[in-house]
Amino acid sequence: MTDALKDEIRQAYTTLMDSKQLTPRWGQRQMIAEIAKTLGNIPGPGEAKPSAPAVCVIEAGTGTGKTIAYAVTAIPMALALDKRLIVATATVALQEQFVNKDLPDIKRHSGLEFTYALAKGRRRYVCLSKLDRLLVEGKGETGMLALQPEELEPATPVEAVPVYNAMIDALGRGQWDGDRDNWPDAIAEGIWFPATTDHAQCTGRRCPNIAQCSFFQARDELQNADVIVTNHDLAL
Repeated sequence: MTDALKDEIRQAYTTLMDSKQLTPRWGQRQMIAEIAKTLGNIPGPGEAKPSAPAVCVIEAGTGTGKTIAYAVTAIPMALALDKRLIVATATVALQEQFVNKDLPDIKRHSGLEFTYALAKGRRRYVCLSKLDRLLVEGKGETGMLALQPEELEPATPVEAVPVYNAMIDALGRGQWDGDRDNWPDAIAEGIWFPATTDHAQCTGRRCPNIAQCSFFQARDELQNADVIVTNHDLAL
């Protein structure tokens, strides 16, 4: 870890604290130091593999400022190592908070320059091929059996078809990106699940709708992102 990189981390932290008129916390500084020391053991391009993996586990109470601590440390270190930083959270809600609130705030106040994107699994995106098939072949019939009726009730065509038609219309008009979380209304699981796919069912680049695929369009955005935010399941 170079002196220049250490100075960049210190400067980002100080700038952010001053800009937001926050008081630096001892636990926050300690966390920055531990993360920097751990990530500093990751070899750069052409360097030998370390004897032990760079793993650091930190527990800190509410109000410590954990997000700021790991972000202002890990982001410049990842950029210096020419690596992409993956931040995994427990839920989609936490992902969206980090992407829509925390990262923009850190970028605006710290002086760090980086790009970021949100990564979700296929089931969070509508499958255009499935959607077409439901409307053209099945007339909205989901063909689903409720294994857990209280959790997943199969939708009837009367319930499903208006939603599917609205989805097709919104996609065609460019008013929706196919992300379930960006749909303006809550979608019942019995309507949503048949209109999505998983890795086993997806035909990938062979799909005739690949150019309009919401999932692959979102994945393409990840290729140039410095920071990718995802959940634990997708990361693993």
